Amino acid sequence: MEIETIDSKINTIVNILGPSSPIKVKRISIGKNPPIQGAIVYIDGLVDKNIINRDILNPLMIETRSPIELNSETPSFLCSTYITADCSFIKANTMEVSKNIKNGNTLLLIENIEDYIVIDTAGGSMRAVSDPMNETSLRGSRDGFVENLDVNISLLRRYIKDSNLSIEKLVVGRRTQTDLALVYIKDLVNIQALDDLRERINIIDVDFITGMGALQEFIDENAYSIFPMCMSTERPDRVTPSIMEGRIAVILNGAPFVLTIPSVFVEFFHTVEDYNEKTISANIIRLLRFLSVLLVITLPSIYLTLIKYNGELIPVEFVVPVVQSRIGISLSPFMEILILEILMEILREGGLRLPSKIAQTLSIVGGIIIGNAAVQSNMVSPTTLLVIGITIIASFAVPTVDMSISIRMLRFPMLFLANAMGIMGVATGYTLLILHLSSLENFGVPYMAFNKDDLKDTFIRSALWKMNTRPSIISEQNIKRQTSFRHKFRRKKDE
Repeated sequence: MEIETIDSKINTIVNILGPSSPIKVKRISIGKNPPIQGAIVYIDGLVDKNIINRDILNPLMIETRSPIELNSETPSFLCSTYITADCSFIKANTMEVSKNIKNGNTLLLIENIEDYIVIDTAGGSMRAVSDPMNETSLRGSRDGFVENLDVNISLLRRYIKDSNLSIEKLVVGRRTQTDLALVYIKDLVNIQALDDLRERINIIDVDFITGMGALQEFIDENAYSIFPMCMSTERPDRVTPSIMEGRIAVILNGAPFVLTIPSVFVEFFHTVEDYNEKTISANIIRLLRFLSVLLVITLPSIYLTLIKYNGELIPVEFVVPVVQSRIGISLSPFMEILILEILMEILREGGLRLPSKIAQTLSIVGGIIIGNAAVQSNMVSPTTLLVIGITIIASFAVPTVDMSISIRMLRFPMLFLANAMGIMGVATGYTLLILHLSSLENFGVPYMAFNKDDLKDTFIRSALWKMNTRPSIISEQNIKRQTSFRHKFRRKKDE
């Protein structure tokens, strides 16, 4: 069998990767008396050139003073003797090495040798690990996920050193060929959810994946539900407990967020701070979050119901101020609430698209100007403005962005129902909402199901030393996660 020349191999690789790829080729001479001809091939921008110079070129071109015998064992000899990079291996398949080079590896080609030496030189410009930008924490860790897949995996490995930790790598997108990793613990993971997730990812047949949101939509079985089905976070210290409970972490190269699957409704209202604070303090704050959700969904519609249908339910001491505030108002209660709600959403959306310093000024000044002008022009009443202000402030208490958007959007259909049917409309809205939540299922796990054994960490949480079992609704493998160790030192203290 005739062995391809170096030029032929390089041309084959260029044709596979595309002629417009920024492929760099450097011819080198290896050893002395006589030297062996070779070449290194890599894609500019994906590699760390310091590694190439230090661990490949310098040892092979300068430090190889003795003659090197050219035979089938030469690649193995060079890997074990001269190439000082921590990860190098040998492959013979041109298609496989072409995939390797797209991941930042460097190929070493040797004249008259069929095999390729693949050296891990991945690098290039990337963002360093820094504080999470959107999920701040007073007592949590200061590291957040970045856009590099391997860095994100290493962040999780620092937290979980279990030998059963599994990293399963996949590729999505025909043209972009984006790397993706599933991270889970073998003896804890929900097997059904893992198989289902793997199957859904494998059948994705698209040209490209724009980001984690697109992937989430492709694998979501409840595409038309307003509620998020997968928890998205940029904090490793939030993903770690999820993996330890039997969930799967989905990491996409280029995305600074990680999905955890399967997720349940109450999980979106938990934060890292809940487990860093004392039990009573954490529970009070958690209950305030759920109270805020009720305010966001219900307060505008209840206010409209009281003004339009059930004025007799307003406490006597508030009747006169409310009536006086509505004298001369040109808009109906429904229209003034609706217009203010829409304006506040536009203001919020505009603030997100501007630089942070300008956005803060816009949000404060814009809100003051709009509110003051609306009241002075008798378009809305001060009471309505107060209700909308409370609603907006309450919406900030929802800790996850996806769920916060969903909760905010719910107040609009609730407002229309209240305008049409009064208090019966509000009751109908909540009935439909509960029925919808109860019908949702996420990778085989009910979205709203409550197991009596899992109630230790839902709307409130028990003391950490009482949570001896994992949530059985997530995974039924190795339910016990800790022993009742506390009684040992309590007994010792009593003695």
